[in-house]
Amino acid sequence: MNSGDAYRGDITQHPSSKLIFAAWQRSSAERGRVPVECPPPGAVALRCRYRHLTDLAEPYGVPAPVTAELWDRALLAETELDDAVHTGRFDHAAALCRELLEGQYDELTATNALIGLGDVHRARGEVEQAIEQYGMALRRADARRYRFGRLRALAGLGHVALNQHSVERAREMYGHAGELARSIGDPLYEANALFGSAECAERSRDLMRAIEAHEQAHALYVEAGSVTGQAHAAQRIGALYHRAGHLEIARTWLVVAAKAFTRFDDPVGTVNVLESMGDLLLHVDETDEAEVRYRAAHEIARAHGLASAEAHAVQNFGRVARARRDWPAAVALFEKAAAAYREAGDLLGVCNALAKLAESRERLGDADGREQAVRDRVAAVFAIEEYRAAHHEAAVQGEYRERFGPVYSAALRAAVGAGMPESFVVVADGLAGRRLAGLAAHHVPDGVTGRLTLLQHLLVSSDERWLAQRRPPGAGGMRLPPDLPRQERIARMIGSLAIGGTVREPARTAVEDLLAAVYLPPADEGAELLAAVPDRCHMLQLVIDPDAPRLLHRLWRDEHGECRLDSVELSEVCTTLLSVVRIDGEERGSLRPCDLAALAELLPERLSRALAAGAVPRLLLVPASDLWLVPWGAVPVGPRRLLGESVEYVVCPSLLIQRVLARRGPARPVDGPSYLWRSPVMEGLNLAGLQADERWTLDLPASAPQVTAVLAADAHTVVVLCHGRPAVGPGHYLELEPGSWLLPADVLSGTPPQRLYLITCWGGGVPGQAMTEPVTIATLALATGSVEVLATVGEYGDTPDGNAFAEWVLERLSTTGTPLSRAVHLASRRIVAREGAWEWPLRDWAPLLPMGTFHG
Repeated sequence: MNSGDAYRGDITQHPSSKLIFAAWQRSSAERGRVPVECPPPGAVALRCRYRHLTDLAEPYGVPAPVTAELWDRALLAETELDDAVHTGRFDHAAALCRELLEGQYDELTATNALIGLGDVHRARGEVEQAIEQYGMALRRADARRYRFGRLRALAGLGHVALNQHSVERAREMYGHAGELARSIGDPLYEANALFGSAECAERSRDLMRAIEAHEQAHALYVEAGSVTGQAHAAQRIGALYHRAGHLEIARTWLVVAAKAFTRFDDPVGTVNVLESMGDLLLHVDETDEAEVRYRAAHEIARAHGLASAEAHAVQNFGRVARARRDWPAAVALFEKAAAAYREAGDLLGVCNALAKLAESRERLGDADGREQAVRDRVAAVFAIEEYRAAHHEAAVQGEYRERFGPVYSAALRAAVGAGMPESFVVVADGLAGRRLAGLAAHHVPDGVTGRLTLLQHLLVSSDERWLAQRRPPGAGGMRLPPDLPRQERIARMIGSLAIGGTVREPARTAVEDLLAAVYLPPADEGAELLAAVPDRCHMLQLVIDPDAPRLLHRLWRDEHGECRLDSVELSEVCTTLLSVVRIDGEERGSLRPCDLAALAELLPERLSRALAAGAVPRLLLVPASDLWLVPWGAVPVGPRRLLGESVEYVVCPSLLIQRVLARRGPARPVDGPSYLWRSPVMEGLNLAGLQADERWTLDLPASAPQVTAVLAADAHTVVVLCHGRPAVGPGHYLELEPGSWLLPADVLSGTPPQRLYLITCWGGGVPGQAMTEPVTIATLALATGSVEVLATVGEYGDTPDGNAFAEWVLERLSTTGTPLSRAVHLASRRIVAREGAWEWPLRDWAPLLPMGTFHG
């Protein structure tokens, strides 16, 4: 971040120095702000004091008295510090900061020194130390009501968050910084905040918004008279216009930036513009000239210890080798770059280097190279998954999945192209999500009662505001477990900072965030996941390409273990239909079987023919993301032939969860009465036939609290009939009776039933969760103890027909002799055979799906 152009000359002789010092002394003596009779100076050492004195929003932040000698010494040291940071003399800058911190200076000077140390560590790639120094600067600035100091620290932290945490966190910091800058009236830091917001837009793949914000920042830098700011903004604008394909405009801006950087010594900015000019030259096949720019950038980066820039340079050398079609050299250089980026904690750099490494291996033309290329692309996905596991916020985990969609896409396509199912399944499971699997695999330690308490415990203990004991005053920072992985350490440190002046409550009960704490780190276990698929069944894993919404990738494994991978372009009719089934609306509710013909495209043709011919004994469906909301039983497999009537099937959120369920085994024998709860406001759904069925021994809880208790008490079988509704926050809830709800978090407070049958709306899937695995009452029950679950992925009709279908399913389940999959299959055959069934609304039967896996 740009604090202003470095001041040349004796800062103590600056025209405003004595005026600001006089106002400072009067304000201190009179315990109140006095006007400063001069315009705001550009030099940051004076400007920060000027802004503090003129900040009318903090009238009680009265400065402490200071002697003229200390005033001059502080101004000189801070000005020299600013110049040292600009020119890359980081050792000298750090020494000046320590001198200011150890001397008898006021709190504002000490805060500025901490910000300076943060800038030094950030430039060197020493992320943890930078966060620690900026964090201490924030706390000291807040204690002295020094809002300009808070603003400067936030600007530095925004840069760290963008590169080491998330766009969301960086956007939050830059947003707060922009508000502060406007409130204080500092156009230069308002420009800095815009610059940071532009970088956030770029990371979110919104190039035009990024260009617009950078151009606004450039205009503010011109207004503030900051040549440094103008140079950096011009470089970014040029680079972005290059990416957008406007080469002449890009060249114009880069020339402006290059000329500006010749006016002062700024190694970071000079490296950036040299790299951008090299990129433009490489684009137009001026390979030798591009290499000259890259080598000049590398020499500057190495001379000043700029770790990230050195990694960029190595990657750029690899790009030159690639342009020359020297594939062995390109492979070696991209391998080196990936290692350097990983060491620097640069996720974007790791992914880019691995993608280019894979492309270069593919060009080598040998089979081993192609297989290794797939593994490189999977390694890039693993890097993203490691970051998702290290960040204990659901929104951040979702952001990484969306931002790096092209990385997942490339890995899926490569696995399909190379015919490598073991690689395909681990990438597809990453897209499906790994929170439910993490919950299922997490050990509940002694003394922690229930999974909800465990998750709250994990969330709190992962949060630095609560876990870390503050060091003695003045030492700053937080104590972290010594064995904590670096990327998780950084995520926790940034996440712990109270940016807006408030802190969040330590035990948030939103299940999305609670589950983020147990997101399972990636593992190269594709072969093991495939081996865990049950015998005597076919398995179909499906995932929509995250970078091409009409491209469907499929893995079909038959009952003999043979795997077939393919990708298919879905028709517009099919994708439109998928967009209808993944939302809650009248159009979905009115769908009939005859409307779903296009969904036949989801299934491989050979599999569809085998299903229609009755040649598939059982089918395990593993649909990722929004495909989870498809009413799979109504998917056509042939003329007037539906999947649900053709085969026993189950759906499972991921192969990771499937493995958990397979190891868990079948439900234990019936060992007590089954529980049936029916909301008093239900109309058509009553299961009267089931209640009269002598094969069932039913216990009818007297109240909603009683059924809630039963659902957490390791019961054998529980049937619930009630309304279910999507909801912001918890995702959805079940209305057991008016005024009494069952939330997803309630499922985590005990042991769920062995068999859970939810005759409700939206019990197993929620609209709006398309970017991750379904976190619902049904899937949480599967993850935490249930063996089989019957639940809906849409609205279910409170109608006589809906009641009939539910009864046909349940009448066969009085004992564990009939699996749920078979009961749903037989009921589906029965309802489809009825006259006019193809014209009936799907909501009366098709959203009700068997969830789990096959046993035996």
